[in-house]
Amino acid sequence: MSALTDLQQHLTNFWALPHHQDTELNTKLNEVQAWQQARLQRTHSELFEQPKNQLMADYFLTQLYGGDEFKLLAEQLERILPKAKKLERLAKESALEAGSMGIQAAILAIELDLHLAQWLLAQDLPVTEDNMLAAYRTVDEEDERRVQIGTLKDVCYRTDKHLNSFMLKKAFALAKGTAYRYNFQPLYDFIDTGFKAMKPLKSVSNFIEPFCERELEIIDEVHDTDNGSKPLSFDVS
Repeated sequence: MSALTDLQQHLTNFWALPHHQDTELNTKLNEVQAWQQARLQRTHSELFEQPKNQLMADYFLTQLYGGDEFKLLAEQLERILPKAKKLERLAKESALEAGSMGIQAAILAIELDLHLAQWLLAQDLPVTEDNMLAAYRTVDEEDERRVQIGTLKDVCYRTDKHLNSFMLKKAFALAKGTAYRYNFQPLYDFIDTGFKAMKPLKSVSNFIEPFCERELEIIDEVHDTDNGSKPLSFDVS
């Protein structure tokens, strides 16, 4: 299965999610995502605020975790994908795979937060820290959250591998003019944004490893119901 076929399946799954036809649910999802973005920013402030990491942090928060921005990208991709077979001849398959996996990661984040939003809406609860903790524990998608973190890590390492290959990087750069001419700009720019975000990093592992380690610790803490305690600010000491 090609990267573009995978991408089409991801988009089909995205448009099948119920919030597209439910205004109230969509509003609650937006509130959950805004809370999540603020929480990520707070939890990883030391990592995100380092000058070399700022583009990568922005990529995480607006591209891999972007609500309205991602929906606009999905709408654009939906229009161009039926004609996008030409793009497979313009850009290396590995670059398209990285882009497809990035979009899959964004959709997975939306889907998991959608389940939280559905529970909060059913309980008629606002998006607060205590209510988010209750939602996490009731919905109980600990394993799925771990998959989400693993997918993010895979996206970063695949993109970094492409960026550090001179031949692949050159081929992708040469494809820009043709990609734009054939109206493949949204997908090209999504992939290119990831490349640019990683460029200042001496090593992508210095960003993604501490990020994932902290997130996995938080998942452990949130779902540890045996000790009768709750994490402070969804954080760990």
